[in-house]
Amino acid sequence: MSDNEKKTGFKWFEKLKKIKHIEIYIAIIFIVILLLIYMSNFTGSKSDNNDSNTDTLTVTAYIDRLESNLEETLSNIGGVSDVKVMITLNMAEAEVADSQISLNKFPEIKGVIVTAKGVNDTATKLKVLHAVEAVIDIRNGNIEILSSE
Repeated sequence: MSDNEKKTGFKWFEKLKKIKHIEIYIAIIFIVILLLIYMSNFTGSKSDNNDSNTDTLTVTAYIDRLESNLEETLSNIGGVSDVKVMITLNMAEAEVADSQISLNKFPEIKGVIVTAKGVNDTATKLKVLHAVEAVIDIRNGNIEILSSE
């Protein structure tokens, strides 16, 4: 370090020492820096949640997706039309935070009700029942198939 650099550093240090209550200024600067770091982490986590919509779904969006997929599949069965599906979940076991559940922690499906035209025939009703059992892993006692005719 040259003499000129030492003098400049020393002058700067002398000016700093002359400031009254420098501890207060340093503490305020430190607090502002901490607040900025905290706020950047807070807003950063919000954007991460928005970017990870593929990883989380609201409970209602999850049920709606299941119901619409099942309705579409069942309406492709011969003789079955005007299909409506209602799915209930066992929310007692679900880990829900802010009405969102993780994709790998979906609550267990408790029951399914299917209403459709054309299920008066026993063979068609069994086809619908077996299709629901194949898509959703629940006992057939928790599946109800009703005619909407």
